[in-house]
Amino acid sequence: MDLITLIGMFAAIAVVFTLIGKFLFKQGNLPINFLRYFVGVWFVFSGVVKAIDPAGTAIKMEEYFEIFEKSAPLLSFLWKLMAEHALAVSFTMIIFEIYLGIALILGTWKKVTIWLLIILIAFFTFLTGYSAKTGKVTDCGCFGDFLKLAPIQSFYKDVFLCVLILIILFGQKSIKEIFGKIINRGLLLLLTIASIAFAYRNIYFEPIKDFRPYQVGSSIPEGLKLPANAKPYKYENTFIYKNKKTGEVKEFKGTWPQDIDNWDFVDRKDVMIQKGDDPKLKDFAIKDANGEDYTSVFFEEEEYLFFIIIPELKKVNEDGYIKLLKVTDAAADDGKLVYILTGSLIDDMKAFEEKHNKEYDYEIYNTDATPLKTIMRSNPGLLILKKGIIVAKYHFNELTTYADLKKSVLK
Repeated sequence: MDLITLIGMFAAIAVVFTLIGKFLFKQGNLPINFLRYFVGVWFVFSGVVKAIDPAGTAIKMEEYFEIFEKSAPLLSFLWKLMAEHALAVSFTMIIFEIYLGIALILGTWKKVTIWLLIILIAFFTFLTGYSAKTGKVTDCGCFGDFLKLAPIQSFYKDVFLCVLILIILFGQKSIKEIFGKIINRGLLLLLTIASIAFAYRNIYFEPIKDFRPYQVGSSIPEGLKLPANAKPYKYENTFIYKNKKTGEVKEFKGTWPQDIDNWDFVDRKDVMIQKGDDPKLKDFAIKDANGEDYTSVFFEEEEYLFFIIIPELKKVNEDGYIKLLKVTDAAADDGKLVYILTGSLIDDMKAFEEKHNKEYDYEIYNTDATPLKTIMRSNPGLLILKKGIIVAKYHFNELTTYADLKKSVLK
């Protein structure tokens, strides 16, 4: 699905709500009420797709805060604090977004709701504008992993929403509560509590719906290949030379001086003029402590492979790790191959393993933390592969016993 299709879907829902409002609730000023429902549905949908994967939104927000820490050092303490609590910040933002969308649809506390929407969209516009201007964040995460938008698309989207919300602000007199104060506020409370419970569930377990490229059933080897008819990267090469006789420094685009013996090479600049396509899983690789790539070796294995995923050792849940070991140790007893994939230093991981694992010393390999965080939202988590295909993956809170896995997964 693309952004235009999504906007069309929001508009269709808003038309239905507007007609219901006109004929059942006697609402006037159809344009304002259409915009009210359109924006409300937009914010609810945007919040819900992020509530499916709050940890993913937290990763994106942490990326922003780390960049701001370097860009605005006077407030570095604030950005550092926000980065450390990115999950709590993201959770609050997601619930706030859903709450405001529902409140606007219901017409509850309309003045406060509209002003809070203005503040929220101003914050989003700042983030997406910063991304579009600097290019330091390539995806704002506006719709989680459901829909990826280029920074400039995200910025224009937020400017568009800003305009719509300002129109709603000036036409707010036409917005009436749908069911009356008591029912409206009761509904708003119940739906907000349901949103909190839903987002909370998706933090403590793997997301209920997986929009990430590492879905169960997907092939990592296939994801490492370029797509068919992939668009190539194109660069403009500029060569800089200095004339030996005159001292003139001159740039030559795509070529060099014909009388090259009279020039000394100074520098070369390469400017990307067309971004090409990348493999879907371009950052995934399994390497040993010496940096040797073992990725293809694991993909050739005919047996089920168990991988304990630890993106960041400093943030690992030790109780979760111990729980995981009960499953992997039982798998090892049954002759299965078990490994550890970490984004941290292998020596640090070895020390951690020696401290906790009394039965086995699992081989440890490095994979960049970013794809590990994408594969698994828990730290640690369990990934099961067979010939490079993702057979199953589990948050440590979802695991039962190896016997159960053997019955349901290892067929």
